[in-house]
Amino acid sequence: MKESIILLCSLVAGGSGYLIATFWMNPILRYLQIRHAVTSDLIFYANVISPENISEELKKRYEKRRVSNRKHAAEIAASYYRLPKWYRWLLKKREEDPIMASKSLIALSNSSTHDDAEKPREWLKKSLCIAKELDI
Repeated sequence: MKESIILLCSLVAGGSGYLIATFWMNPILRYLQIRHAVTSDLIFYANVISPENISEELKKRYEKRRVSNRKHAAEIAASYYRLPKWYRWLLKKREEDPIMASKSLIALSNSSTHDDAEKPREWLKKSLCIAKELDI
């Protein structure tokens, strides 16, 4: 009898651990990785916000930035819907808005001048709670 109780408790603990890791931790980790990639790309492509007066190499980098922004926009929106409800609530408490970040990334990829890009960058920094000290 004692062994069957231990076996049952082990199965419940193992199953619970698997479900928590699969349905809570994996989506949260994926969201955090995408958020990190967005921040990293914003810093990396900071000097190619607009195609005005730049060399051929920077024009190629400008196109890569636009594609990267759109890809990250799709990924961050998709990952948001997989997050557990309690983590969405936590994001709302921290005033982090991944859907607004997705919209801002699309707007940033559509911008063609520094003036056009200023507002989406500010929205993006606010919606992902990126440090205001970063000059991106």
